[in-house]
Amino acid sequence: MGGDFRNTWTTARRTADSIELQNFTRRRKEIMKTTKLVMLVMTIAVALFILIPNLSWAADDGATIYKAKCAACHGADAAGKPAAKIPSLVSDEAKKLSDDDLAKAVTEKPKHAGVAKSLTPDQVKMVVSYIRSLQK
Repeated sequence: MGGDFRNTWTTARRTADSIELQNFTRRRKEIMKTTKLVMLVMTIAVALFILIPNLSWAADDGATIYKAKCAACHGADAAGKPAAKIPSLVSDEAKKLSDDDLAKAVTEKPKHAGVAKSLTPDQVKMVVSYIRSLQK
């Protein structure tokens, strides 16, 4: 009889160990799934963080860029501030400049260094087009 009790106890212990191992394995799989989900969400977040500033749906036209980057100095009407030696962009002298010369002024003048770094070549062209529309 004593042997039967031992076998029963051993069988019960093995069953308990097996259930414990199954529970451990199940918890481990759940943790792995959660980890994978967190990694996926983080990857998507990083991708969006990188891509969103480059998307063109963010009202990226010449007028918006001019108002954000240029109007503070040159004025909303592009008349400039002669007292502060900020040139007018609608003067006859500015009208005589080619589009390339205006683009060069935006990108190469030391006073425009901060603005030039933040604008792509396409955005510079859009600003030049907007300035041309103000000159009419």
